[in-house]
Amino acid sequence: MTEKGHKVLNIILAFIVSVSGWTYVVYNNDPMTDVKYKDVPITFIGESTLANRGLGISKVSAEMLDVTLNQRRISTNDISSDNITVTADVSEAEAGENSIVLRISGPESTTVLDSDIKAITVDVEETDSKELKIDVVYDEMAETETEPIVTAMTSTRATVIGAESQINKVKSVTSVLNFNAVSEIDRNFTGILRARDKDGNEIPHVVIYPNEVNFNAHSGIMKTVKLNVNAVDRDDFYKREMSAPETVTIKGLPSDLEGITSIETEEIFIGQYYEDAELDIDYILPEGVYLASASEDATIKLKVRLQSEEELQGDKDKTQAKDEDG
Repeated sequence: MTEKGHKVLNIILAFIVSVSGWTYVVYNNDPMTDVKYKDVPITFIGESTLANRGLGISKVSAEMLDVTLNQRRISTNDISSDNITVTADVSEAEAGENSIVLRISGPESTTVLDSDIKAITVDVEETDSKELKIDVVYDEMAETETEPIVTAMTSTRATVIGAESQINKVKSVTSVLNFNAVSEIDRNFTGILRARDKDGNEIPHVVIYPNEVNFNAHSGIMKTVKLNVNAVDRDDFYKREMSAPETVTIKGLPSDLEGITSIETEEIFIGQYYEDAELDIDYILPEGVYLASASEDATIKLKVRLQSEEELQGDKDKTQAKDEDG
């Protein structure tokens, strides 16, 4: 073997020896280390059982904690807060203030040394419920002027049960859909339901039935067009003044929305109302065209009042003059 070959062989042998020595030290001389993991989330179990007892969580003293594990040094890069389980069983909690001991476990071959919180305080009160329409919405990756089009769903409404103070905050129930997973072709999806407040923040510690839905959906773009309200009144002693949206926002595939400049409503007989009312709008939507969420809550506001004798006489005079001119 040449001198150069001996040098290469010596380098290889030195590398093997150093790696073997490092491995021996890590696994034998200093195999374990203590690592603190911050902001480990607490998982609450037994909330459905609590709801069945007519109780719900209104407030908790903590939602996260720090946990220290004793573990192999070599495993440190493979362990994160997601690998640690912290549970609070509230199934047997009573109305009022409760102290719930936390159960903490780490991955295999680790030992829980310490946590900055050993127990939490859970406030419990009687439950209330609310039934809401289920909205399927895109995640934050969605482009503007787009909305998913849901063509079928196993359940269109959900019941939210929880502490009265929590239920009062709930304004919607949503299933979030990955924008990049949706195309113009109808596909099947399964989504977990979340209760949200008016700002879109998730409301914790409520129970939702069903807790998930199966639905078909495809992509759609939105378009705002003129709304033509087909209202029919009657000639009587009452004056009816109608306040309705001038436009409506619809959604669909680009090919389905092409050429649509206005949407009509079904005939609305406002002559049957003798006091103020708020009316739902029945839209006449072409095939492949759907109502966008921005217009789902739109209504017609009707103001009704009994006309005075002067107004009635005035209307009578106008009608008579019109007939004479004719």
